[in-house]
Amino acid sequence: MNEVTNIQQKTVSVSADHASYAGFWIRAAAFIVDCIIISVPVAIVSIPFSGYATFKLMPYLEEYSYTQTVSSEMASALFLCWGIALLLQLVSAVIFWLYFALFESSAKQATWGKQICGLRVTDAYGQRLTFARATGRTFAKILSYMTLYIGFMMAGWTKQKRALHDMIAGTLVMKIR
Repeated sequence: MNEVTNIQQKTVSVSADHASYAGFWIRAAAFIVDCIIISVPVAIVSIPFSGYATFKLMPYLEEYSYTQTVSSEMASALFLCWGIALLLQLVSAVIFWLYFALFESSAKQATWGKQICGLRVTDAYGQRLTFARATGRTFAKILSYMTLYIGFMMAGWTKQKRALHDMIAGTLVMKIR
């Protein structure tokens, strides 16, 4: 039993010594691809709702330009527009979360953008992420955004090319080619 444990430990340390971490620019390219992919379903959902809201609001805009007053009908139309915009933001956030968490916890360990760029996301031991860890990593990206994107840029400065959200979630992004 001890021999098996020793072999497993040596295998992990050897693979960690020869690991190729993905830096900032390749990760940025993968993220751009992912954003383009995500924008398709978001647009499919958003365009009809945005068009409907605009259609409801348009008759009141001309009236407002003349009178500079907001009628109750215009207020209702504005409320509808704001409600639809809020709903679309929520739908977009859910699509973003599920896309990243489901793909990064899948057998491929990567979103389509990361697959195209030859990357995969692992835990600190090179293992596949659980859905919970992938979800945590996705939501930790909020902090990378809140630091004026410095959290993302950290992937170019750290030894293991880890962004802030990788450090929080205990993940690595590896090159597989």
